[in-house]
This record gives sequence, C-alpha cells and structure tokens, in this order.
Amino acid sequence: MAELAFVDEFKLFDGTCVRFHGRDDGRMVPCGVTAEALKRRDGRLPSNGLIPAEEFIAAYERLAVEIHSAARAKYAAGEREPEGDICIIVRRRDLIT
Repeated sequence: MAELAFVDEFKLFDGTCVRFHGRDDGRMVPCGVTAEALKRRDGRLPSNGLIPAEEFIAAYERLAVEIHSAARAKYAAGEREPEGDICIIVRRRDLIT
C-alpha cells in the first residue's frame, strides 16, 4: 500500500462532510472531513446556524494540509470506515487543535 496523494481538485459538501479524493497508485480513495471537525478547527466558520456549502469548502481549502496529513495517517494505519461510500473520514479528534 502506497501513501495517499491528493492531486484531484474534486471537493463537494454533502451536508455532513466535505468529500475529496485521495489516490493510492492510481486507485481513487474516497475521503471526507466532517462539518463538525471544520467548525471546531476553523475559527472563521460559525459554530452554529445555517452555513453555506461554499464556506465549508473554503475551510477545507484553508486546512487542506492538515486534513490530508490526518487522512494519510488514518489510511496508513488501516483505519477505514466499516460502511458507506467514504473510505477515510477525518473527524474532529483527528485534527490537531
């Protein structure tokens, strides 16, 4: 198993997380970071109320290096999601505060 690379520009907020793609030797690995993790880690996002999807995408972009590092670590440790269509989910506890 190789290290995850993040070169795909795909980003989508689905209401609960920002989805993005990692690559392992050409194989796409669906990843996501939860809205809660983004709210807790990015001081620019309000902690409650209706927040536009674009704001979550912007927070993801600001924190991309940290999010990708956490996703790589989870992938390397074999911490895959047991069900659903996202393989690696970065949660609040995975991000350094």
